[in-house]
Amino acid sequence: MGANLNAGNAGLTAYYYTGEGAGTTLFLGNGYNTTYGKRDSDGGYVQATYVLPTKTKFGVAFGRSNLDRAAGEGTSALVKSNERLTVGLYHPLTKHLNLVGEYSRVESENHAATAKENKTDILSVGGILFF
Repeated sequence: MGANLNAGNAGLTAYYYTGEGAGTTLFLGNGYNTTYGKRDSDGGYVQATYVLPTKTKFGVAFGRSNLDRAAGEGTSALVKSNERLTVGLYHPLTKHLNLVGEYSRVESENHAATAKENKTDILSVGGILFF
């Protein structure tokens, strides 16, 4: 399920999904346990953007994916959730080329009895070519 809204220079996009046996991170990745059956998953994504008078677009996006254990399944290092927060600037040089600068914070957590969490900070600079 998703929605897109645009009003003047502002934009908002949101999506939500739910599934059984679909997995997380990679389609069908860990969607099933051979002993206990399918695992439920859900997640979503929301993005807000605003185009400045200089034509530079400012954007903030957040996404999260969750993977539940199958009924009867015990604790393990199986991924429990992945989430990402991205803040970016996108400036059009031409109709087909944008300069891009983004900062992202990515966090993952597992289902272990003493849950472990991994965090990564990412800085990206480059271009997007549209054709």
